[in-house]
Amino acid sequence: MIRIVVFYLAIQLNGLLVSLYLQYYMSIKVLVLLQLVLLSVTCLEIVRHKTVQFKIVGIQNCLSWLLLGFVSMVALAVFISFLFPVQTRNQAVLVQVGKLVPHVIFLLFLVNASVLEEIVYRQFLWEKLIFPFVQIGVTSFLFVLSHGPNQLGSWLMYSCLGLTLAAVRLKTDCMTAIALHLLWNSLAYGLTFL
Repeated sequence: MIRIVVFYLAIQLNGLLVSLYLQYYMSIKVLVLLQLVLLSVTCLEIVRHKTVQFKIVGIQNCLSWLLLGFVSMVALAVFISFLFPVQTRNQAVLVQVGKLVPHVIFLLFLVNASVLEEIVYRQFLWEKLIFPFVQIGVTSFLFVLSHGPNQLGSWLMYSCLGLTLAAVRLKTDCMTAIALHLLWNSLAYGLTFL
């Protein structure tokens, strides 16, 4: 349980670092260094303590689920965005921050967020829950709440994203869910800022 709290605090630290930069409490060099340290410590934790367990599911199976998950996320996002306005407070803040900070800072922020969120939701919490239905439901619900939905469209959007990440986690492993989350955030970044 302590590891869940520590990694959850690391998610908050990731956001705090960018906020401190925006408030001129640290330079870009210090921020990049601290973000890289956070990512390195996370990767060291994964490797040293076997935080993320690899299932023997085969590279082809992982790639198939990664592709299926990504296509599903894109299709669902497009469909939901046609039906509802889906911009959340979280998205609005991220877009605003993304315009204020250099690309490297925002990309490191997204990488850290993706890795840390998946470790918290689809590794640590996942292991604490017993039945697949409960694992998928609880982790997806908490994932949605953490992204601050404020209208029906954003609830649906983040629910679909969380459920897709959870389904990929169920069928493969946490590393594939991390890869999918990184892929999704990369697409969102590319469409928003490039």
